[in-house]
Amino acid sequence: MISKKSLPLLVFSLLLFISCSTPQEQETVFTLKGKLHNADQETIRLFQARGLNANEFDRVDTIPVNTDSTFSASYSLEPHFYQLRINDSLDVPIVADSSQNIVINFSQNGEYDVSGSPDTDLFEEYEAYRTGILEELVYPIRRQLEDLRDQNNPDDARDIEELGARVLQAEATYRDTLIHAVRDMGTSIAIYPTMVRWNGDKHMDYYEELAADFTKEHEGLEVAELLSEKVRILKQVSIGGQVSEITAPNPDGEDQSLYNHLGEFTLIDFFGSWCAPCRAESEHLNRMYSQYSDEGFEIFGFGVEFDRQSWLRALDQDNRIWTNVSTVSGYEGDITKEYAITSLPKNFLVDEDGIIIAKDIHGEELEEKLAELFSEI
Repeated sequence: MISKKSLPLLVFSLLLFISCSTPQEQETVFTLKGKLHNADQETIRLFQARGLNANEFDRVDTIPVNTDSTFSASYSLEPHFYQLRINDSLDVPIVADSSQNIVINFSQNGEYDVSGSPDTDLFEEYEAYRTGILEELVYPIRRQLEDLRDQNNPDDARDIEELGARVLQAEATYRDTLIHAVRDMGTSIAIYPTMVRWNGDKHMDYYEELAADFTKEHEGLEVAELLSEKVRILKQVSIGGQVSEITAPNPDGEDQSLYNHLGEFTLIDFFGSWCAPCRAESEHLNRMYSQYSDEGFEIFGFGVEFDRQSWLRALDQDNRIWTNVSTVSGYEGDITKEYAITSLPKNFLVDEDGIIIAKDIHGEELEEKLAELFSEI
């Protein structure tokens, strides 16, 4: 029997046991510190990327800035891709892994330097490589196309179509070239934000191997799960895979189903009213649709749109008379994610069962493929 005198001692002992049994705070994974150039700023914000394309961000902390413009913070957050938002016009990308003490310093001209994170160094090297290829291969042709379209001269239709084809070829070359920079990263966390531009058709074996190695290296992390999911989707939308259903509103607001519109062969065309190469393809697609629609050729257009009126106006101007749908959610909807749509134009040529027999096929290549297919029926 416990006496009344011994009860307070028992309670104290229980409290002591509970306090000693409480899990300790999580250990610090990485630290951030630095110095701003502008001493007037009171706070900066840290955001963590999410999603398969690493282009959506959630705020995870607000960091106070000291009177001497310095800041510092410690985090038990997972190794991940982050952005340090200094103001409305400056985001500093940070790829943080375990045991990194990351230092960011800013200069008077608005530039910054990040040290203490080899993963961030790899990402910066990748971005420099990527933008260099864009400036060299893609942007010059894209500017020519946009200038010609802006002139709105009917006599330029053929030149616009040819420039559109050149832009598509340049962008394909650009994406294929990026694999070299990705290979140099090994299994760094910096791999994660590069996934948005992966081409699974030509490099599927490499990406499957990378996913396995990455998961082994970073088991249990969210970035490992996202990478494995990205590889799954890329495999599904590779040639020989079966496309997922698309159900979305047409211009009249009525839901239309892809699988209810499959013909002998169907081109699933991801299009944007804001995309010059997409618009340049319209005339050619009209010719193909007119030539083969009676034989069982269908086009199912999905608008990767941000503004409904712009979409409707483009459909009318370009005479896109086939089935067109859009959720008007840009790249953020479930459909674009399930089809791994991260840039335009993008298309999939499927058979009557929704099996992909060709993809990213444009201009004369599309014309030759359709001629071949319908000659065999």
